[in-house]
Amino acid sequence: MVAPQEPTSLAQRLRRLELLFFSLVVSLGEDGLDDDLWFELRHLFRRSPNRNREFFDYPEFEFLFERLRERRQRNQPESLLHQIEQLRNEISELKAKTEVVQVETHSLLAIQALGLPTEKVQSIRFVPIRAYIDKTPEGAIDSISNAISEVLEAYGFAVADEFPEIKGSWFKKWFAKSKDALSQPEVLERLEKIERAVELKAIDKPQADVDDKQASAIAKLIKCLDKVPNAAVQAGSVLVVKLTNSNGSVIQARTLSQQEMVELENNQLLLQDPAEVLGKLSAACTTTKRIHRSRPGSDAGG
Repeated sequence: MVAPQEPTSLAQRLRRLELLFFSLVVSLGEDGLDDDLWFELRHLFRRSPNRNREFFDYPEFEFLFERLRERRQRNQPESLLHQIEQLRNEISELKAKTEVVQVETHSLLAIQALGLPTEKVQSIRFVPIRAYIDKTPEGAIDSISNAISEVLEAYGFAVADEFPEIKGSWFKKWFAKSKDALSQPEVLERLEKIERAVELKAIDKPQADVDDKQASAIAKLIKCLDKVPNAAVQAGSVLVVKLTNSNGSVIQARTLSQQEMVELENNQLLLQDPAEVLGKLSAACTTTKRIHRSRPGSDAGG
């Protein structure tokens, strides 16, 4: 004959069964039973709690419910109110960006309407940023993207727009804008400083006119390019190219002529051939000059 249970002990056991059943029901989701949680439930069910100890006090039970809570949070869809709040924040950010673009656009239109030379008047300036790498080892894309952003930051620019990348190899485009109002010559001067800094760092020469922030950013970019065999990075009028062959690798930086920049704007895929891009730009510009000179009347005076 089974010995009668004490009322308090029987109540505890019933309470325990209720809690275990509740845990089992809670653990069931749309995808069915979680095997790991079912193992924990069976383990708890087989334990015999101390009669003087509440089942709630068992650390295993607390751990199980914490896992159930976390699982539910992961699977719980966002509330409608949260989604509305998120949408409201995105609209506010978009409105702020639109107002900035409006001011910048109207400033440029006002300069043009007054007939002022746009290259001399100081205003927010935009430059195209493009990058190509032929291989994409782990971490290379993020590290090169971050390094480009740091170089821009160090020389007084910031990323204004970012466009979807082209994968396979990797080709990425941005627009950067100056943080300060600059004239066109001031923009070109900053970009030429990037060219000089890259050239000097590539051959490990001292950089007397480069501050610590700029030197650090350039060094990081050069180090990131070590991860890929061939690359081309354009920042406005500056083109940085890394080439690798049987003799090793070399990094070149060059300021493009106005004709070369026009050619590159019209044929941006040239950047996807780092080994030939500089030669192709020079050849294309030479051909353009010849065509221009051979037009009827091009040699005529007046």
